[in-house]
Order: sequence, then C-alpha cells, then structure tokens
Amino acid sequence: MSEKESQKQETRERATDEEIVTLLSGHIDNPCEVNVGEEVHNIRDFYIREAERLLDENTKEKITDLEQIERLKKKIQEYRQE
Repeated sequence: MSEKESQKQETRERATDEEIVTLLSGHIDNPCEVNVGEEVHNIRDFYIREAERLLDENTKEKITDLEQIERLKKKIQEYRQE
C-alpha cells in the first residue's frame, strides 16, 4: 500500500452514518435469499437486528446523525409491521 493510500485509509476509518444507513436499507429491502426445497428464505431479520443494534444507546458503534436515525427507524418499522 502506498503512503498516499495509507493516509487516505487513516482519515476515513469509519463510514458515515448516511453510508451505513444506505447500505443497511438496501439489504433490508433486498436481502440475500436461498431456496430450500420449495421455500425461499432470506436474512432480512439479520439486517434489521443489525440496524436496531446501531440505534441502541448502549452500543459503542451507534449512529448519531438524527436524520439518519429517523430514516433507519422508518425502514425498520416498514418491515416489522409485516
């Protein structure tokens, strides 16, 4: 890794809240699926649990941007009502 690449990596160690919420929202909307016999299973619940963990006040790696918090809460609520 070049010195320039190393510096870039150091200045950007963590994704922004918006990037995290965008990634999780995409996976919640379109989770990975697998066919087991005639049934289709997905891991949406895993992504929802991860989103809830990032909203938990007791979590070290929590989201702090209020706009992104609301966005993620709405996404969770959208699928928790099913």
